[in-house]
Amino acid sequence: MQQSNATATAFYDHAGGGGSFNNAGPAGGDAGDAVMVRWLQSTGLQHLAFPLTSTGIDQRLLPNLLMQVNVLLIAKEQSSADASASSFIANEKEISTRENNVAKIKVMVHKRPLNKKEISQKEDDIVTVDENVLTVHEPKLKVDLTAYVEKHEFCFDAVLDEHVTNDEVYRVTVEPIIPIIFQRTKATCFAYGQTGSGKTFTMQPLPLRAAQDLIRFLHQPVYHSQRFKLWLSYFEIYDGKLFDLLSDRK
Repeated sequence: MQQSNATATAFYDHAGGGGSFNNAGPAGGDAGDAVMVRWLQSTGLQHLAFPLTSTGIDQRLLPNLLMQVNVLLIAKEQSSADASASSFIANEKEISTRENNVAKIKVMVHKRPLNKKEISQKEDDIVTVDENVLTVHEPKLKVDLTAYVEKHEFCFDAVLDEHVTNDEVYRVTVEPIIPIIFQRTKATCFAYGQTGSGKTFTMQPLPLRAAQDLIRFLHQPVYHSQRFKLWLSYFEIYDGKLFDLLSDRK
């Protein structure tokens, strides 16, 4: 807006005094009109140049013309700014929508088998798996001591039963996030559960398989040229303390 006012003012100063552009003499008047026409054309306001190319313009009307030009220029700039803002907002919404469509967290459950103690005590397996649904069959007693079973169903992104192999666990849990790392996105996989629930058994083979896939990706030409580097560290967090397993548990 300030630039438009400055441009119009500079042009008005360039026109000089006198009753009209044509009053400065044939050559001067034509030159003044030509300057005005070129300036209007450069601003995209050619329709205002037609009167100048035919009959000239009274300089007393010049301020009104310049004011009109200013208003039109400001309107154009505002329209352009609004269009840019609309485009920016639309782009932001598109990005936001695209990001929201991508699941940022997935939860998988690996069911463990009955352990030796539970088998020796002839305990029942109260957990069943059906696709991505895990059902806990909770034995209960009514007030009159009648036994019954209450079912609790939980849905997850994936539920793996006790018979799946380590390869299957890796394929469902870790393998899908390996390519994401090469898109410069952080990926995390961790196990959560109470002591004895099988976290170590489930997680132990996964880092080795992940390292193999990472190295395989690193050797692909598209990634090899980007000079990716692979860094490994092994830590254990136990009893509120952090141990570096690659440095003698320091």
